[in-house]
Amino acid sequence: MNRKPTSINFWFNDDHFREVILKGFLCVIGAASTILIVLNLFVGQTILALLEMVLLAFTIGVWFMPRHWRLFKWSVLFYVAFLFSGIIASIAFSPLFSGRQVWVLIFPVASYLMLGRRIAVSLSAVCLVMVSAIIINRFDGEYESYMRGILINLVLAYAFIWGLSHGAEMVIKRILEALRKIASTDPLTGLLNRRNIDTKFNAALQRKLSSAGGLGFVLIDVDHFKDVNDTYGHDVGDALLVDFAERLRSFSETDRSLYRLGGEEFCVWLPRLTCQSWSEAFCQYVHETPFVFQGHTIHYTISIGVVTSNQTTETFQRLYSLADKCLYQAKEAGRNNVVTNTL
Repeated sequence: MNRKPTSINFWFNDDHFREVILKGFLCVIGAASTILIVLNLFVGQTILALLEMVLLAFTIGVWFMPRHWRLFKWSVLFYVAFLFSGIIASIAFSPLFSGRQVWVLIFPVASYLMLGRRIAVSLSAVCLVMVSAIIINRFDGEYESYMRGILINLVLAYAFIWGLSHGAEMVIKRILEALRKIASTDPLTGLLNRRNIDTKFNAALQRKLSSAGGLGFVLIDVDHFKDVNDTYGHDVGDALLVDFAERLRSFSETDRSLYRLGGEEFCVWLPRLTCQSWSEAFCQYVHETPFVFQGHTIHYTISIGVVTSNQTTETFQRLYSLADKCLYQAKEAGRNNVVTNTL
């Protein structure tokens, strides 16, 4: 059976990333709970086995809980608090050399991965203080000679894992942000590409409707670009596209509305009332300003199709289709001109 390929945007989404981490953590806790249930029942620790069963049931519940449920994040917080409370209680009532104290080392990792940095900083600090106080209160007299070394090693190990968790959280966020930027940017021109363009279009439409009375969709094509590649080579053609992108930037207030759709086709989103004059001025500017590269002076032109709309239900695909028809008309009319359709 053919599987549908996963969208690249899935891997650059912070929520999806945390979902994978959460499920991995739940698998570990579920497996550990199952093993401990069997071991505790085997040695006759019925109460501990029942508590592990509750934790296992809670783990399964979080796994299948709808992520869009408005109380999901609170449920995860309660789950982490329940888990941490169980570990702290286990440390409080277990012998010093039972080995259960090592479970405190999962506090920073679990906090950062499941709750985020802001909550994790405070929770990790509170857990460290509580565990240290419990160990000192319970065992300081009986194991006084060992206590200093035990606490120093525990605190240092905890601080090491805490620091790694904190640093990893910051690095992961930066990496995801960098990957999102790379995925949505055209590598040649540095303009935005068409990835997630529908979502970005909807946001731009709402901004233009509220501030400029509507949106102007400007579709631009470099005339006879194939001839440039055939005559001068693809390196010159690439340099021309970079030059054209720089001209777009110099004519625009922000890069947020500039897109390279593919090949020599670009689009710009502008206020409805100014897009016609902008398009005509830009078309003339490109025509009058030659491109000079490696001793070559190339005069090139562009054709532009413009569609304006003030409809709140407009879609990118519809405007693109209408602008493409206008662009075709501009090409048929001899190129180096602008054709506009006002809806």
